[in-house]
Amino acid sequence: MRPKLATALGLEANPTIVWIMMKDGDLESFRSSLDANYDWPCLYPFKFIVPRDHSEQVLDLFADDPVTANESSSGRFIAYTMEMNMHSCDEVIAVYQRVAQVPGVISL
Repeated sequence: MRPKLATALGLEANPTIVWIMMKDGDLESFRSSLDANYDWPCLYPFKFIVPRDHSEQVLDLFADDPVTANESSSGRFIAYTMEMNMHSCDEVIAVYQRVAQVPGVISL
C-alpha cells in the first residue's frame, strides 16, 4: 500500500521520506510518522547516496537484498535504492541506524 504521507507531499512516483538521525525526540517523531503513514508489514523504499569510496560498506549491509545503483554524473557518489519488506517502524529505523555507521552516507 502506498504511504499516505508520500501522496500528501506529492511524492507518488518516489515515496521516500527524507530522514536524518538526530536526537531522541526526533527519532520518536520519525517513529510516529512511520506508524501513522505506513500499514505494517509493507514494502518500504530506502534510498542512500554514498561516496564511491564507501559503496562496498553499504552493499555489504544489503548483501541479500536486490539493490539498484545509479552513479552520479561526477562519479563521486552512487545512489542505492531498494525496497525491503518491513514489519514495523523499528525495523526501518534499524536499517537507517546500520547505514548511518558508514561515513558520508546521505539517507533519503
